[in-house]
Order: sequence, then C-alpha cells, then structure tokens
Amino acid sequence: MILIMRRLDIPEIGDLQACPGWLHGAMTGYLQVMIERLRLYDAAAPVIARCLASSRGQQIVDLCSGAGGPWPGLEAKIAAAGVRARVVLTDLVPDHHAPPGVAAHPEIRYHPTPVSALDVPADLPGMRTMFTALHHFDRDQVRRILLNAQRDGVPFAAFEATGRSLRGLLCVLAVPLLVLWLMPRVESVHPLALLLTYFPPLLPLVIGWDGIASSLRSHTGDELRDLVEEIAEPGYAWTVRRHAVPRLPVQVLELVGQPELAPREPEPEGSPP
Repeated sequence: MILIMRRLDIPEIGDLQACPGWLHGAMTGYLQVMIERLRLYDAAAPVIARCLASSRGQQIVDLCSGAGGPWPGLEAKIAAAGVRARVVLTDLVPDHHAPPGVAAHPEIRYHPTPVSALDVPADLPGMRTMFTALHHFDRDQVRRILLNAQRDGVPFAAFEATGRSLRGLLCVLAVPLLVLWLMPRVESVHPLALLLTYFPPLLPLVIGWDGIASSLRSHTGDELRDLVEEIAEPGYAWTVRRHAVPRLPVQVLELVGQPELAPREPEPEGSPP
C-alpha cells in the first residue's frame, strides 16, 4: 500500500460537541448498518473467541461503541465457535436509545453511564475491544489505552477498517453512495436525517467528510508495531497484522494483546498418567 502522509488529526463532525444528537445518532447508526451489511469485521470473531478461551473470560467490554458496531452479528459468531460471551457496550456519550437489533439481544447490554476508553473503570472487568475507533486517539492516548489493558492483565483487540493510504482514501470515495443506500435501513433514524440524505443530500457529504478525516487520522501497522514494542512487558504479548475483507477492496488492521499463559509445571518422574 502507498502511505499518504504523516498522520493528520483532523476533527470529525461527529466528534464535535456542537454536533446535534439527531445527526450523531444518524452517523453512528449508519456506521453500524454499514459494518453489518458489508461484514467488515467477521474475521474478528475467531480472534476474540481465542482470546476469551485462553483467558477463561466471558465478558467483553467494547469501547467507543456508538450504536453497537458489529456486535449483534459478531456475538452470534463467537457463540457458534463454542465460546460464551457477555458484551457490554460503552461510550463517552452513551446511546440511551440503542437500535432494537442491539437492545433485543440477550447477551448484549449498553452501559448507562459514560465510559472513557482512556480510563476503564474497575467495575467493568473483562476483555476490551474497539471497532473503527482507535483512529480517534493520538499516539499518546493509544499508548495509554494499551498500557491500561496490559497493566490490568486483560485481553485487548482493536480492529480498524480505515487506512492512511491511497487504498484507504479510494475506498472512502464510495461512502456517499453507501449513505444513500443504507440510511433508510438505519433503525429509529430521525426524520430530519432521512430528509437531508436526499433533499438536499447533505448527510452523504457530511459522513463522507468524516470518512476522509478518519482515513487521515488512522495509525499505520508500522506505527502500532513501534508502539507495542515500546510498551511490551514480559507476560503480555502483542501482535499487529492486516487481513483482507472478502469481496471488498478493504483491509482491516488488527491489534491484539493478551496475557501469556504460564507454562505448565513438569510432572515428577514416575507420577501416574
């Protein structure tokens, strides 16, 4: 892939305090539907299942959840792999009106109070995940997020479909068309958001801008490898890799950390099998 330039911390409209609730809800709702329809993060299911199985954990704390991201479908795939998971969705601005597809799922609940990815409270134990969210944080903040997971001895996995590359920006060019297609499929979308998707088509431009900003804010695989090498400690392992999304010109960047299992004590000679 061709790297575009150094990371640019361009503000996204959906992150601004002045962004009205109906617009923020439409943008996170679109993102959730787009992720589900395009199956961007299907490959995350076996990764998360392995982390849960090795840590013998059952709870996942998803950070920066928005409207729920891939979780309604992803939890079912993890369960199909034979691993039970309870998913707690969290956000700095909690979605008190989660889409019915999320609210009706028995193993998924939305934490009612604000949670910062930079400071996960002790009463939310379990594996931590992030989807399409790591680019919202600068290098020092990402370092803090990773150090917190490593310090607390919990598995961590972040997945990013955005990319600071020529490929990433070319993929973003399709976002306005995707908004035109998918916005009517967003559950409980505000009527004004639906109107401004077509008459005039302001939402495709707004969400398209945020897509460009997300790409230019993204961290590269090499940058994240340098970061985890800097913070690595014995007993906790980090991996960074990319994988392709079937049938799409998209690559997902995957950052995973987990406590290493202690080696088994050798059995004394002559002990019964």
